[in-house]
Amino acid sequence: VLGQYQLRPWLHSLGLEEKSDQDLIAEMDEWGSQKLQETLLELGGFYVKTGQVLSTRVDLFSEPYTTRLRVLQDSLPAVDAAEIRGIVAQELCGGGKLSEIFREFDDTPLGTASIAQVHRAVLNDGREVAIKVLRPNMEPVLRGDIANLKVFALALKGRLPVDYYPVFCELERALDGELDFLNEAQ
Repeated sequence: VLGQYQLRPWLHSLGLEEKSDQDLIAEMDEWGSQKLQETLLELGGFYVKTGQVLSTRVDLFSEPYTTRLRVLQDSLPAVDAAEIRGIVAQELCGGGKLSEIFREFDDTPLGTASIAQVHRAVLNDGREVAIKVLRPNMEPVLRGDIANLKVFALALKGRLPVDYYPVFCELERALDGELDFLNEAQ
């Protein structure tokens, strides 16, 4: 994707690309935004989260990119209910049964996102609660992904129209907040 933003304008300057500057940019943005969206969805996790944040940065990205990336704000496929029950049992019940704490636990999530999903439950004392569950093995993957992206951003500094390093630093700070479920619960 990035290569076309270098190659095609160069070809245009040689007369080998016949589209107008405006049409060329529109075509590159349309194709590039589609490829970026597909890739982020395939990679999942932090990359989807990155796409969600980038979709809000109309100051940095053209309209085709922000519009296409907004799709990533919608619900994503849920983690299997049995796996979620196992995570909750381990984290909240010390490996015991959910019935030690919950009278009910809904297998269908109220919502799913790139990092976590939320399930409705009823405590044994009758209080209805929302249980936010981090997707399995997500935290180390997220932290590794962001570290790699920061390295790439530094290596590509000056070769891209935007310095992405500060963007990834901002995303890292946002990630710290999103992974602090205890703080969020309060």
